[in-house]
Amino acid sequence: MFKKLDPTNRFKHCALIRFKVCLFVFLSFTLLDNLAIAEHKPNIVVILADDLGCRDMTLYEGWVKTPRLEKMAKEGMLFTDFHTNSSVCSPTRVAFLTGRYQQRSGIVDVIVGSREPDSGILPSTPTIPRVFKDNGYATAIYGKWHCGYQDKYNPLHHGFDEYVGFLNGGSDFHRHGGWRVGLKRTNVPGYTTHIITDRSVDFIKRNKDKPFFLYVSHAAVHNPYQTIEDTPDKRIKGENPNRINEKNRAKYKWMLEDLDKGVGKIIDTLNDLKLAENTFVMFFSDNGAVGMSPREFRKFRGGKFSHYEGGHRVPAIAWWPGKIKAGTKSDKLILGFDLFPTFTDIAGINKSNPQNLDGLSFKDHLFEQKDFPNRDIFFGYEPKLGTAMRRENWKMIIKNNNVQLYDLSKDIKEAKDIAAEHPEIVKSMKKAIETFKKKVIPGS
Repeated sequence: MFKKLDPTNRFKHCALIRFKVCLFVFLSFTLLDNLAIAEHKPNIVVILADDLGCRDMTLYEGWVKTPRLEKMAKEGMLFTDFHTNSSVCSPTRVAFLTGRYQQRSGIVDVIVGSREPDSGILPSTPTIPRVFKDNGYATAIYGKWHCGYQDKYNPLHHGFDEYVGFLNGGSDFHRHGGWRVGLKRTNVPGYTTHIITDRSVDFIKRNKDKPFFLYVSHAAVHNPYQTIEDTPDKRIKGENPNRINEKNRAKYKWMLEDLDKGVGKIIDTLNDLKLAENTFVMFFSDNGAVGMSPREFRKFRGGKFSHYEGGHRVPAIAWWPGKIKAGTKSDKLILGFDLFPTFTDIAGINKSNPQNLDGLSFKDHLFEQKDFPNRDIFFGYEPKLGTAMRRENWKMIIKNNNVQLYDLSKDIKEAKDIAAEHPEIVKSMKKAIETFKKKVIPGS
């Protein structure tokens, strides 16, 4: 009834079956791996510089060459009208992390660290890392926090799995006795920029097989102006590492070049691990420059602690090979608080966004160069500087009864106040500012 196979044919027959089974298993696992890759949510990396102005870099016709950032811009999108929500650290970071005007969190000025009685982002406030963590992402921040000094404001209470860095606004680049590893006060040895970069690279390597959100929060190029050679034992008594002078300008230049190398290490790591095509990287600065660039390179009026363009117009680059068209430029008015909805939109988790974000997603502008809507934008720094407002190319600054108006399309340096020539525009923008100050308040 059944044909009996001779031993030779029986052996060949079994071998063929084994081959087919192995092939089926191999193809099944390959298919599963490919599906896993296809379904792998994109990684998000944010690299934030401190006190870096546009004209500090040759990328923006400035004076310091940053080859890795220039390469990043050539491979991605360069922004020419990107702004932080304030011209100082803490409010800027609060707006970025919450996707809302910083006034809603009650933080409009610098949190000065241990001297501040009690100020920071409340742990109940929705933040970018919290949304990503809730959607299965590994999350980490390395470097500067500056969103609350007390333990209850620690990054670990805001959705970060890991934190190594300092809580206040500035830190010696070699002495780290006040740093934190998580919640624990720990002395972390090394040079600040290198610690932040190396920890970030290590995090990427450890989480290469799952989606991650990484916040690389640099101290550079904030003072004190210290290179890797400026160890405590080599410092000259009486020299001020915070002063703007020629000697510190040279150190500032070295610090920026070193920061640029750190950006390169992170990009190289993503490339080496074959993660680049599934990783969106955003680089920007937390506020404008402090005046280190030679005078001939100062295109904008003002700087840090200013409502003029030099205070909040900052360098920004978006990078994602294969997703963002290489060499593109954006002249759209985009702000730090727009990053929250943009990141979650890119990751496909925007359904988890809080309903009251002030920022808007610019994902389609990034990937398809679609237009981005105009809107009124407000830069409040009450009571010190008053309030500034952008409406397309119109820029108004108002403090008490003093009103200034500029047309940035004709006067990017804000040299000529034309408020008296445009009473109707002044009236309309003043009304918008009054409405903003009534509605955008702590707890709103």
